Amino acid sequence: MEQDYNVLLFVVDSLRHDVLNDGSGAKTPTINKLKSEGSVFTNCHSQGISTAPAMTAMLTGRLPLDYGGHWYLDKEQPTFAEVFRGNGYHTGAIHSNPYVSARRNFDRGFDHFEEDVVAFEPDGGLEGAPEKFLRLASRAARIFSRTPYTPAEEVNEDILSFVSDAGSPWFLWTQYMDVHGPYLGGDDFSYRNKLRAEWLWRKAAVRDPDGITDAEHEELRSNYRREVEYLDGAIGNLLEELNDSGELQNTFVVLTADHGDEFYEHGCYGHGNLPYDELTHVPLIIRPPDESDLPRGEIVDELVRCMDILPTVIDAVGANLSEQHQERLAGETLLPLVNGQNRDEEPLVVTEKRVRGEDDLRIGFRTTQWKYLYDGTDDNRYLYNLTEDPEETTDVSGQNPDVIDEFESHLRERLTRIDETSANVEIPDLNTGAGVEERLKALGYRK
Repeated sequence: MEQDYNVLLFVVDSLRHDVLNDGSGAKTPTINKLKSEGSVFTNCHSQGISTAPAMTAMLTGRLPLDYGGHWYLDKEQPTFAEVFRGNGYHTGAIHSNPYVSARRNFDRGFDHFEEDVVAFEPDGGLEGAPEKFLRLASRAARIFSRTPYTPAEEVNEDILSFVSDAGSPWFLWTQYMDVHGPYLGGDDFSYRNKLRAEWLWRKAAVRDPDGITDAEHEELRSNYRREVEYLDGAIGNLLEELNDSGELQNTFVVLTADHGDEFYEHGCYGHGNLPYDELTHVPLIIRPPDESDLPRGEIVDELVRCMDILPTVIDAVGANLSEQHQERLAGETLLPLVNGQNRDEEPLVVTEKRVRGEDDLRIGFRTTQWKYLYDGTDDNRYLYNLTEDPEETTDVSGQNPDVIDEFESHLRERLTRIDETSANVEIPDLNTGAGVEERLKALGYRK
């Protein structure tokens, strides 16, 4: 390795990109300071619109539905935690999200895996207690707790304990849950506030999104911004402690999100919709250690992906990948972009989801200009011209048959790849037009 730099990966669950922009109303001095000290990627997109697929991609560097992934990590799938450990790092994870629990194999590669969860959503094939029991246990835990998840300040105590015991170098991933619904609105951890937040969240995200009033909508948005501000302060306190102990100066700090959250832009709240930008567009900041010669204050506007994050850090610290990981790696290092170099071609951003309890797939493809969405629940396709319609309000698929044909080819290629690598995923029989079929035949695909 080039240098024994530590790596601290902050993943903020449900953090939208735009809430950190000037004029959003959220005051984030800590994150603004990280921006000034590192590289800011303004056009980063997640590979999942919920936690499990998004983190599968981020922690392995490949797409969620490859190699049996999405709801769990395949036992044979190489992870970046294993890469760091194989390069002499002490590896740790601290979180309270049941969707990235040890039950789902997300502990693979970690020397220290600390999860404050009740695994209430077991999937088929996972061993353990019956689902009904786990749901009841989770409900009871939430009744007696003042917060739905472990607050950031408590998570930080565990982070500092890990760092003090780890030695150097270390790699630590934490998944902050404060910004995830229900939105408490900061550090008000009273039972009354929690009950109100839970009721409003369930109405918006589960029971009756169309029934949310203007006042309730603003309450949700205001509490979400206050959650971001609370978390910003907590991260600031942690970084100050790490700076005082001498750890921060030798540490890569990465801040990103697994996905965003909707506020009725496309008729929903939360993150259960198709991969619209409010769900896929996430922040990405990479702050290098003090001794690193990487540029600071760089703004990178090119399209990048969350599965590129850890390949970038691996490249920066000079760690070596296993042969198997190199073969399966779909992400790429972003260091050339950080250093001002141009790349030969823009990547096609893929975001995908297997609908829970169903075999239906939802897949999105994004370029700088276009967004193509496939909804396997009803076999519908949508196309948006992001240059003219960045809010994704007008489906222009009927006016752009050549563009649709090209994306249909990408979709068929992606489904073929999933079929080859993941036996547990059912591949739909696509209904396509004659023009699309001719293009697919030209690419060598058959029904």
